Amino acid sequence: MEKRYQVFVSSTYRDLADERAQVIQAILKMDHLPAGMEMFPSADESQWELIEQVIDQSDYYIVVVAGRYGSIIDADGISYTEKEYDYAVQAGIPVLGFVHKDPGSIPARDTDTDATAQALLNKFREKVQSRPVNFFNSPAELGGMVVTSLIQAIKRKPGVGWVRGNLAMTLEQEREMISLREQIAALKEAESKAKNALVEDTSKLAGGDEEVTLWLGVRDARINKEASTRVRTTWDAIYRDISPAMADEETEGKVRTRVASHLVSTATEDDIEKLKSAKNGQPFMYTDDWELVKTQFRALGLIDNGIKKRPVNDTNKYLRLTPQGDRHMTTLIAVPKGEDPNADVGDDDDAEMPSHATSPTDDQTAEPHSTEPQQPEQQ
Repeated sequence: MEKRYQVFVSSTYRDLADERAQVIQAILKMDHLPAGMEMFPSADESQWELIEQVIDQSDYYIVVVAGRYGSIIDADGISYTEKEYDYAVQAGIPVLGFVHKDPGSIPARDTDTDATAQALLNKFREKVQSRPVNFFNSPAELGGMVVTSLIQAIKRKPGVGWVRGNLAMTLEQEREMISLREQIAALKEAESKAKNALVEDTSKLAGGDEEVTLWLGVRDARINKEASTRVRTTWDAIYRDISPAMADEETEGKVRTRVASHLVSTATEDDIEKLKSAKNGQPFMYTDDWELVKTQFRALGLIDNGIKKRPVNDTNKYLRLTPQGDRHMTTLIAVPKGEDPNADVGDDDDAEMPSHATSPTDDQTAEPHSTEPQQPEQQ
């Protein structure tokens, strides 16, 4: 749909009549709509409200500064040109500034001779030049600059613009357009989730607060003892403990170690009793259960293989969170308003840190034994 943009032209008038004509002609040749002081036959305070409305309705604002400051008619002691400029800047309208390149060459009849007006002009010129501006020497050169600058401004920051009434959308069409955009956004979100997930319908997969039972092993290499027990936990409880490690990618071995640490912290007293024969050993997770956990979270679209470039001699496999996994981690870990996660600790300085606050430093990429530990038989 072809749009026409409204461009407000601001400058002193009599001394810049030729320049204003070139600017307005350039805007019209581009099929846009010029607006400016020609619309306001009398310049007094009663006109300011109308000027504000016209500037608000404009898509771009052009200011031309040469040898005159203009009549000081504002209560604040500034000219209408400067007041219009300040208002456009404050309103966030794209401002295109054009300043005469050689003020000394301007004929005396078109310059201020009053010292106060000259000082105000210099101050205003500095204000305008504090933003990107173009410098011109003649009205014709100014017209060409306006075309170039306006094309760039429209490309960089398209305005709202105007369209013919018979081409404008009705209220019903606008509502339909909004509805279509919402549907497209929902479809894109669904598509993104489907791409992250390895199965089409994750609602059929176990996850969240559903329970899962995993084997926890403990091996004491000094006395060649190994013990194991089954620990019951939930998928979200596991994910809550391991996901922060994958926020910036982590090796599979270290993530696996964090799962083992989670199982230790989740184990009941009866579970721990079954590990008594190797109580001083290192906890580990059996390979079958580790593959189960890793595959489940990948199927749910929460984790994926790492993608960062690594040194050639780095043979580790890495895991990372997907965007969906990152959101799920935030949902699980972020503290709701009005809650204090450490409120139950009290003021006892000797209170112990949670046992699962840190993970063992050993990497389970390689098992402690040269042979793969066997998963205990189901009892």
